[in-house]
Amino acid sequence: QQQALPAARLEALEARWAEAGLREASDANVLADRWEALPKPLRSDPAAVAAYAERAAALRWEDAAARSVEQALDARWNDALARLYGRLPIGRIDERLGHAERWLQAHPASPGLLLSLARLHRSKGQWSQAEAYLHRALAQGGNAEAWEELGHGFTQAGEDTRARQCYQNALRVGRGEAPVDIPGRDLKQKIYDQAAIEERDEHGLPRLRE
Repeated sequence: QQQALPAARLEALEARWAEAGLREASDANVLADRWEALPKPLRSDPAAVAAYAERAAALRWEDAAARSVEQALDARWNDALARLYGRLPIGRIDERLGHAERWLQAHPASPGLLLSLARLHRSKGQWSQAEAYLHRALAQGGNAEAWEELGHGFTQAGEDTRARQCYQNALRVGRGEAPVDIPGRDLKQKIYDQAAIEERDEHGLPRLRE
């Protein structure tokens, strides 16, 4: 009220306080109360949504964890939230796959979404589908997290040499260095992974890139 801080600075502090409050909620009731008390703009803030979803998952409130991310992504796309969606330690695998596959029609080049699809498929034991999504994620700008997930998959598949190469690439990318190609992908597959895919909105119309 006294305007002791510029509006932008105050908004940033409010967002940080909201995120901290959600992460420190002692139980599901406290979490729900704090979430409902947030101003509407903060309930669509990606950091606040992530804090709420992760705390809900930790409290075994799976519906709330998944639904908060789903609603946020339906309202406004955010690649970090799309990446979190597949990382949440909750069940609902088939339901989450359905949402992720629907989003993919509008955001086919989202590395975060592709990584989530890979994680969800790997959790179902569908490694071939997961591997294909991971290669696409990496070709579309995926980071060390995607390389690490690819390494986990190769480890489960018993391909230790390729797994080590993926983990090494995760370290390289984390240091800002270029990754080394992993053998086993032919030229046709690499072209498909790197192809510029036209994004479309919910009406099927081409989406302008930001």
